[in-house]
This record gives sequence, C-alpha cells and structure tokens, in this order.
Amino acid sequence: MVERGAAQFTVDDAEKRAASGELFVLEPEAVHTGMAAVPEGWQYKVLYIEPELLPAWDERDRTGPRAARWTVFRDRALRRALLEAHRALADEPPGLAVDEALLRAVAGLRPHLRPGPPRPARARAEHAAVRRAVAHLRENWNERVPLAELAALAGLSRFELVRRFGAQVGLTPHAFQTNLRVARARDLLAARSAPAAVAAACGFADQAHLTRTFRAAVGVTPARYARAVMR
Repeated sequence: MVERGAAQFTVDDAEKRAASGELFVLEPEAVHTGMAAVPEGWQYKVLYIEPELLPAWDERDRTGPRAARWTVFRDRALRRALLEAHRALADEPPGLAVDEALLRAVAGLRPHLRPGPPRPARARAEHAAVRRAVAHLRENWNERVPLAELAALAGLSRFELVRRFGAQVGLTPHAFQTNLRVARARDLLAARSAPAAVAAACGFADQAHLTRTFRAAVGVTPARYARAVMR
C-alpha cells in the first residue's frame, strides 16, 4: 500500500502506476520492476504472503485463489485492515491478536483474487468445534494460543474458526481470551496484587500491555480500579 508519493513499474511487460492511497498486488512469479514516479519518491508498506498459506486461510468450500484480478486498485477497508495488521505485528505480542489482524487483512484481500475451483462438500461440525476451542481457551486463558493451534484443535481452518466462533460466542477467540484475562486481573487487583504481578499472572506481555487492555475493557487503569475496590 502506497503511503505517499507514487511508483511506476512494469509487470510482465505491462506498465503500471500506483499513487498515494492505492494498493497493488504482485504474484510471486511475476517479473517486475519498481521506481519512483514523482520527484519526491514514494513510501509504502508491504505484506509478503507465502502462496501456500492462501488455500489454508481460504473458505472451506473453495480452493485457494489462483491470481489477482488486477494489479493496482483502491479499497479503503482493505487498506485499514493492512495498516492494522502492520500495527499488530509491530506492537502486539505474538498470539491471537496478531493472527486475527492478519486474517482480517487476508479476508479483505480475497475479493481482489480469482477464486479456485470449489472443494468437495464436507460435513459441518461447527458447534462441537467451537466448544473445543472455547474449552481450550478457558484451560489456557493466560497462555499464548496461536490461532493455528486453536484451529487444528477445533478441526477447522483459521477462517472457519474465527467466523463460526464469532457466530456462536459473539466474540473473536482473541476477544474471548482477553475477557477471561481481564476478569482474572480484576480479581487479583481486588485482592491487592500489584499491577506488575497481575500482568505476569494473567498472560499480558508486560504492565503496559495490561494497562492498555484493562483500560479499554473496564474504562479505568488497573491502578485506579484497585484503589476504587479497596475503599
């Protein structure tokens, strides 16, 4: 995604130009060049996706996409999803938050790809699959649980799990696990545990991560919450 300036490049002998606000998709085997199209140059962010991951992340009723529908295009929702994916990769600890941000970006990219042929239909087991995922998150509420691990346990693709989990539980797996952590953090803070100790006990990366997440969920910082409940 181009953040400022503009680029010009050839892709398989076709001339292309991508300006600020535009997105472009290049297939792994595409022969291409790249250079600035304006005197001030250009700035962009890139997300490299291994081709074999797309079939694994695709919907259950179709195979992986074969090619991009177009090279340069605009899509505000996809741009926001890509920015959030880059932010999560830079700021969040490895785990569900990063996995889900990346999946949202890939989901936003899918309409711009040519779909592959349909897959053979297979039986649905969404209720049992989601129950297994919920139980695993409850048992490992303070541990890092990669989305791939959760999906394998449920017997679903990562996309299927996030979609079905949300439909049945009303939250994404990451939000569900976060709620469990925040609930336990509230108990520990009410028992006069120090915020740093609470962060470590509840699976947060550090005290700053606890503070950011707790304030978003409860509306106050852990320290203010502790002072309020101890009065």
